[in-house]
Amino acid sequence: MKKITIYGIMAILVTATIFFAACTKETTDVRLEHKLATTQLLNVTSNTATVVGFVVAQGAGFSEKGVCYNTATAPTVDNSKVAYTGTGTTATFNVTLTGLNFATKYYARAYATIIGSGTIYGEEYSFTTLPVVPTLTTAEITLITGNSAGSGGNVTVTGGAEVTVRGIVFATKAAPTVADSKTTDGKGLGAFVSAMTGLKGNTTYYVRSYATNSAGTGYGPEVSFKTLVDLPTITTTAVTNVTGAGATSGGNITFDGGAAIIARGVCWSAFANPTIIDNKTSDGTGVGVFTSTLSNLSVATMYHVRAYATNSAGIGYGPDVQFMTFPSAIYALGDGTAAGWDNTQAVKIDQSATSGVYVGMLTLSAAKSMKFILTLGSWQPQWGQANGAALGTLGVNLGSGSDPDAITTPAAAGNYKVTVDLSKMTYKVETAFPSALFMIGDGVGGWTWADIDLPMIPVNSHPNLFWKIVWLNATGEFKFAPQKEWKDDFGRTGTASGGIYNKGGDNIPVPGTAGYYMVVVDLTTNKIAIADPKVYLMGNTIGSWDTSNPAGLFTVDNANSVVKITKTLAADELRMYAWHPWFTDWWQSEFIILGGKIAFRGTGGDQSRVSVTAGSHTVSLNFKTGNGTIQ
Repeated sequence: MKKITIYGIMAILVTATIFFAACTKETTDVRLEHKLATTQLLNVTSNTATVVGFVVAQGAGFSEKGVCYNTATAPTVDNSKVAYTGTGTTATFNVTLTGLNFATKYYARAYATIIGSGTIYGEEYSFTTLPVVPTLTTAEITLITGNSAGSGGNVTVTGGAEVTVRGIVFATKAAPTVADSKTTDGKGLGAFVSAMTGLKGNTTYYVRSYATNSAGTGYGPEVSFKTLVDLPTITTTAVTNVTGAGATSGGNITFDGGAAIIARGVCWSAFANPTIIDNKTSDGTGVGVFTSTLSNLSVATMYHVRAYATNSAGIGYGPDVQFMTFPSAIYALGDGTAAGWDNTQAVKIDQSATSGVYVGMLTLSAAKSMKFILTLGSWQPQWGQANGAALGTLGVNLGSGSDPDAITTPAAAGNYKVTVDLSKMTYKVETAFPSALFMIGDGVGGWTWADIDLPMIPVNSHPNLFWKIVWLNATGEFKFAPQKEWKDDFGRTGTASGGIYNKGGDNIPVPGTAGYYMVVVDLTTNKIAIADPKVYLMGNTIGSWDTSNPAGLFTVDNANSVVKITKTLAADELRMYAWHPWFTDWWQSEFIILGGKIAFRGTGGDQSRVSVTAGSHTVSLNFKTGNGTIQ
């Protein structure tokens, strides 16, 4: 019984296996219909694109799948196609189309060839390839000179987009680009002509045509050429050191034109753009900076100057620079001055000791106008406030161009010092110099005004210059003030250089050894000098007017507060002078002995001088007591 049962179970299992096997074979034979999709378009360039296909159902299978494309709709495998060669087992497959034409519209769709049957297709996609840079040629080089040449090009293919700019590029290195020098010669397809300028002589240049569209810039073939020798390139140096008869200029040869510089200098004339036919200097050879001296000029005259340089190509000139030789005086006029606007009645301002600098004391009306002219009765040249420039900047009309603005006088009427610097083209209007100046301090006697009476001596015709020979204590300090009160007082700033201080607010220390010193204050330059007194006899009495090496120098006896000299004198008026380099003339510091007292010419004009008889005389001066004797 048991044995039969085992065999029965085995029979049932075998029967079931055969049955299920029959059912599985029947289900596999029921396959889905073939179906394909085109799902995506990727990475379109000017000549490639990637199309993505997707197998929805492959039925009995495909012998080939890929992408077909054409410039017309509904492409098939009879048009262009690219088969998928990948080994992946996924339903998605990517195919890259290559060799496409730029800026062209294409239609593409996935395809699959059914084994033993036809071909099926996915959805159609369209795309347009991108444009490329233009294609063009470069024209041959023509019209070559020392600094220019001609060329051009021809845009033969636009690249599938509008050519928005075209021209040539050029440089002294190969493969120039639009980052180098270039021309701009229209746009679009076709030939164009270009001109290169600003070239350097005797130099090799490389040239390419170029054209730009939305894809970028395309270049034509490169050509090269060499310029001829050109004229030198040169600048003209600003004119300086102008006097009534001369000036300094020069130039800078920045490029020799491609040949050696055999001559250089400046040329000048009263007319614009002078040449070497006019007046000229000769200042060596070669490139670089050089200095030239102009001489034999006429005073108060307008001149034009240009630098020049010569090579084998000819003569090159720098820019024309205009200047005027400094006159001995200029004139102020305007409704802010006593002259009004009558240019025949303008107020004279003399040149100072510095060439080109004019200093005058003017009475000015409040908030009016003022200008300067060169010659009475003429409006050219005229100077005023430079149009649009900072206050204090001179503008000029030298006979052409627009007039400068008028200078506005100060808000308060009064006497003012006016300084005009034609060398720097500046002006200043300042409160007038004081008519007196006093010293105070324990270095000269005390800090109380009631105990001090040390007036400085104003130099004739120079109200900005004061001097005094004065006893200074061994210790102490001093200051200056225009009144005997603490108002507008001043001293020094910093330390002395060669006995000279700059004006400032600090007290001035005495030199450290008691004695007589010459103290000089120059309010034009704001300098203060302390030096040993130098007192001289000069003139007919001593037989010498030699200012460079005077023979009558007094000896200084500080211990006895005396300066003295013993000399054999001729019968004449006695002339004595204190000298300092800031004095422009000896007579500015002349003094005499009247009634046994020292009298200074600067205090009251031309006093009568003492007459002496011929013979040996000792002249003594005590600046502490004010006594003077002649024996």
